[in-house]
Amino acid sequence: MIAPVVPTEAGPPPIVELRDVSVRYATRSGLLARRTADILAVDRVTLAIERGRTLGLVGATGSGKSTLAQLVMGMVQPTSGSVVVAGRELRDLRGRDRQDIRRLVQVVLQDPFSSLDPRMTIGDIIAQPLTLGRRVGGTTGRQIRDRVAEMLGFVGLDPSRSERYPHQFSGGQRQRIAIARALAPRPQLVVLDEPTSALDVSVRAQILNLLKGIQAELKVTYLVISHDLVTVGYLATDVAVMHLGRVVEHAPTATIYRAPRHPYTMELLASIPGASGSFLRRPRPLDVTPESLPAAACGYAYRCTLRTFLGDPGQCLTSDPPLIEQEPGHAVACHFADDALRLATESLRPAP
Repeated sequence: MIAPVVPTEAGPPPIVELRDVSVRYATRSGLLARRTADILAVDRVTLAIERGRTLGLVGATGSGKSTLAQLVMGMVQPTSGSVVVAGRELRDLRGRDRQDIRRLVQVVLQDPFSSLDPRMTIGDIIAQPLTLGRRVGGTTGRQIRDRVAEMLGFVGLDPSRSERYPHQFSGGQRQRIAIARALAPRPQLVVLDEPTSALDVSVRAQILNLLKGIQAELKVTYLVISHDLVTVGYLATDVAVMHLGRVVEHAPTATIYRAPRHPYTMELLASIPGASGSFLRRPRPLDVTPESLPAAACGYAYRCTLRTFLGDPGQCLTSDPPLIEQEPGHAVACHFADDALRLATESLRPAP
């Protein structure tokens, strides 16, 4: 397991640290709603997001990406482990301190058509984070209006349109409004949950360039959640790959895309349009299903192409590999990471 990043004299501490965090959801059934089983959404994740950088979180639907983002935003409490944001443990915060953290962490959601209240003007929408909880902190109405105008101009919209409603704007403009709302309280971290997936292809590039420009100017930190590895590759400085609630690979973006060491990462990269699909045509294991895996097995063993390539080594079914550093800054949860790199070199083209 990777140890949490420890601040040194060389730089500030990370904006976010997750320390051996797990989240379990109880499931209930029957007339008396008896507890029947637990769903493990996040499994022993240790991760840090450095200030001013962008962490891309990728993985299939149900891999735990959104739950991990909710942990960072304080919307979900961990079953075990701890979440530290801006140097403060979220579990210990109450009242005003929790409100302060919520101002430091803002979110831009996937669908701009549903994330904006249709009954509010866009000026009121952008001003909402400044006045939420009736704690303006001495800010006057004029200062709030000036801040709204500043944010609209910052994202490329005319401040004179602040009295209009969301339905009077296009999808790309609505996403710009959502970005302006997130930036209004001067956050240190912005969670981007599929920020361009609901937009036309021609608009996506504009929004991505806007986000890059905002980060360069404001030095804000991003956590990007996306299924689109091209989007993640453009925005992110670091990438964490999740599978069944665990981080199975974590490294700088260039390293992940050029020299992946986990077979699931390789599968995702082989799915990028324009990449060689030869890896996806390699044989998979035939002897197990996810349900029949031994409790101690690697969670990816049921579909691991690398396992077949290596002749079905028994270690995959008897030992769940921990996330360990194979080289500085590159952590992988695989017993055969070096063999995976060799297979990737043979099967994958360089990622776009």
